[in-house]
Amino acid sequence: MLYKSAVTAGLIALAIQIFAVGILAPRLPREVCPPGFQKFETFSLPATKALHLMNADGTVRVSVGEGATIEVTADARAYTPASDQNAMAAQYLESLFKVEQTEESVTLTTEPLQRPDELDVRVDYVVMVPRGTDLALTVENGNVWVAGGCNGVYVEGNNSDVEVQQASGPVSVKTTNGRIRVLDSAGETTLETVNGNIHAGMRGGTLQASTITGAIITRILAPEVASCDLTSLNGGITLVMSEGCSAEVSAATNRGTVRLDAGLSVSAGILKRRTVLGVIGDGATKLSMNSMNGDIVLQRSTT
Repeated sequence: MLYKSAVTAGLIALAIQIFAVGILAPRLPREVCPPGFQKFETFSLPATKALHLMNADGTVRVSVGEGATIEVTADARAYTPASDQNAMAAQYLESLFKVEQTEESVTLTTEPLQRPDELDVRVDYVVMVPRGTDLALTVENGNVWVAGGCNGVYVEGNNSDVEVQQASGPVSVKTTNGRIRVLDSAGETTLETVNGNIHAGMRGGTLQASTITGAIITRILAPEVASCDLTSLNGGITLVMSEGCSAEVSAATNRGTVRLDAGLSVSAGILKRRTVLGVIGDGATKLSMNSMNGDIVLQRSTT
């Protein structure tokens, strides 16, 4: 009996090893393995009005400094299926960055040449720009974080979570699979995602936010916000108004309900289970909220 148990245990261990090595390992993301080749690159670029950075795979983190240059650190890693291809990876990484400059802008392109099919490449950026710089960031697969102090911020991603803090100019964020978080925006703001939630805090300007599968949470922090247009197909919408803010409201949902906080009173309009039209206070901010399958909630902030 003991012999049979040992044989059975041995067969199970062999099956697990075959599965792990022969089937599972080739399908694991390369990122869980050590890179075949790694390279750190730094750039000190002259300050211009705008920085445009394009990256295929990897994160981008932008902070704001008081210097007169744009400082960039890039951590580039190449993953190869076999160690004998590490030399090819090292050669490819030598041509990984392309910098173009005009009087108005600096453009940093990652992987200007076509990537060899055998390689997976990831480049993580840490960037410091002077206060008031315009940013245009294009990232295929990787998260983006932008600190407060930039002017206009424009982000396009595919599989990307994006956070933008305290931009003084326009903000535009478009991603396919990812969450969007914008804090203390004061300009024209456009936020679009297909699969992800949207969080937005507005101190001025306008907001247009839309998602297919996700919720939208918006905070109106000041009466200077001119309008908010919020649309979610399969998610709820929550709008929180600070004290002193007022709105002209148009809210409708097909299969959910529209609910108002006890501290909000709507006048001169329609108040139904799935539709609310009317004015809160002086009606300064134009609010349009539409959902197909989610609830819509309007609240008055207690802080």
